Amino acid sequence: MRILLGALVLVLLAGCSSYPISLTDAKQAPRDEVYAFQSNPAGSYGQIIVLRDGGINASGCDFVVYVDGKKAAKLGSGEKASFLVSPGTYNLGVGLAGVGLCAGQAIRTISVNVTDKKDSIFRLSSDMTGIAVGPYVEYQ
Repeated sequence: MRILLGALVLVLLAGCSSYPISLTDAKQAPRDEVYAFQSNPAGSYGQIIVLRDGGINASGCDFVVYVDGKKAAKLGSGEKASFLVSPGTYNLGVGLAGVGLCAGQAIRTISVNVTDKKDSIFRLSSDMTGIAVGPYVEYQ
């Protein structure tokens, strides 16, 4: 009985995790939900690309993406957005949008080093412990 109960708990927790999707399978976020860093900066530039996992966990809540503290986009499950920035170091932040169940979590951040003509790609995932921001890895 304990083994059955333990297995059931693991299945339920695993079902609440997001799952990685490929960069090509992610949908582009709607234009009206991408707010900043859409114009080519003067001189050289690179891209920060943010990809949100698919899955049911937190799928009812949009993630808000911040670049150096500026609200840059709102992403739903399985969406991506790109930001054009000059080379340098940026603070990439992600938090939940809205109120009620979609509020209250601290914004998670990661430092991003952008170089000329290079894409810096990040994955946003979620599970029962909250939001995670990390480098994107292509899963087979």
